[in-house]
Amino acid sequence: MEYEKIYNPMITAFNEDMKYNKLFSYITELSIISIKSLIPSESLEKVYIDYKRYNEEIKLWRSYRHGDNPSLLNVSNMDYSIYWKEKDDSIYTRILPIIMVNRDFSNIRDEIIKNVLFTTGNIESLIEAILIGKLIFLLIEGEVDIIEELKDEIIKLSQVNYINEYENYYRFSPNQYGKRFKISFEQKKIFALNILNSSSAKGFQVLKDSLEVLISEGNGETTIGKCIKAILDNKAEENLVSDYYKELIEYLYRLRKGRISPEILKIEKYYLPDIFQFNEGDEFYHSLLNRCKVIKREDNENNVVIYLNTKSGMYRFIQ
Repeated sequence: MEYEKIYNPMITAFNEDMKYNKLFSYITELSIISIKSLIPSESLEKVYIDYKRYNEEIKLWRSYRHGDNPSLLNVSNMDYSIYWKEKDDSIYTRILPIIMVNRDFSNIRDEIIKNVLFTTGNIESLIEAILIGKLIFLLIEGEVDIIEELKDEIIKLSQVNYINEYENYYRFSPNQYGKRFKISFEQKKIFALNILNSSSAKGFQVLKDSLEVLISEGNGETTIGKCIKAILDNKAEENLVSDYYKELIEYLYRLRKGRISPEILKIEKYYLPDIFQFNEGDEFYHSLLNRCKVIKREDNENNVVIYLNTKSGMYRFIQ
């Protein structure tokens, strides 16, 4: 039963992406990057994201991505306005793996906050991600008083404690945001509470959709809404995903069960050759891609395209 509660939402997320994109999009790509960057703690009962690897994965992703959004493109050359204002729509599926592999919500909350702040300082995105994370966690754990638990999560979200603990994870200091940060933080908390109290409030569309699925058994308009429905119904569509995605979910389950040693996941020394230096037929090793072979190389007037065969499938890199 526990396996299904992990399998169903994850397989639904992959399926929903491919229904509309035929191939996986940057939404799924970022979710996979989260999975590849997870590592069990040696001292705590926690699975966390290794941000050395995560950073390198994001750099590599920029050359093979299928689409993007302003927050993700902003990562390599941070613009203040984009960081604070833009809502990153990749957040909700890329935090799913974090929720699936951890049994303690304090650890999940910690990792969600760090992952959100990696791409955006948008306060609504942060609060919404925490609430979505807790909602899914409570469903997996079989809790029934979910709305009250979510209200409690918001009420206990102390701005002072939060800033003391996470200020250094912001790309720009909240102090630069000025007094407006404190006002906006408290305002967004009130909006979230209003929604949980069935009152009207601006924003938080993913949360609204998730609650509609939870309370009135709606079908879900967002991918996360559909993932929540998959947990509640204890089933998911499987017709589009390949065995590779099923293997990823099995891997998450093994991480959750503590069946994978951190030693075999650690990269002690990164070997990251420039993919565009290789020619058709070349084979090489890459710390993030493992064994690779160049299937095709196209040198065009404005770009170079490399088709690379790896253990996880075919990649198209564009320079």
